[in-house]
Amino acid sequence: MDLFKIIIIAILTVSCSAPMPKGLGVIDNKLSKCPDKPNCVTSFKHDEEHFLDPIEIVSNKERAHQKITGILTKNSSAKIISSSADYIHAEFTSAIFQFIDDVEFYFGIDKKVHFRSASRKGHSDMGVNKKRIEDIRFKFQQNDF
Repeated sequence: MDLFKIIIIAILTVSCSAPMPKGLGVIDNKLSKCPDKPNCVTSFKHDEEHFLDPIEIVSNKERAHQKITGILTKNSSAKIISSSADYIHAEFTSAIFQFIDDVEFYFGIDKKVHFRSASRKGHSDMGVNKKRIEDIRFKFQQNDF
């Protein structure tokens, strides 16, 4: 029975991994649209279902970039994949099933941090991406970053 459980867990763990999606990054001053699933949020008004307000920059984009980088670095489930002056791509990995979510931040326009947070796999994320962005927004607005 124990071997059976180990095999099931191994199958579930392997099946939860997914390759990095195509189309990440900034194209025409925007991040890509969310898929037609409830497991994604974005600050670009592609549609109302996935929209969250962007994060307001009160200083400058360089300081905003430093703050977002600091928040991501302190999060044990986050790994920064790429970073430039106007863009950050991070992967967040869930603890149990090792699901990967791609989170992007764009600092290029309108004194706002734009973002896209999307699960690589599955249909619903039970609000995880929305909660993640709201948590990052809260930390961003604190003075200790």
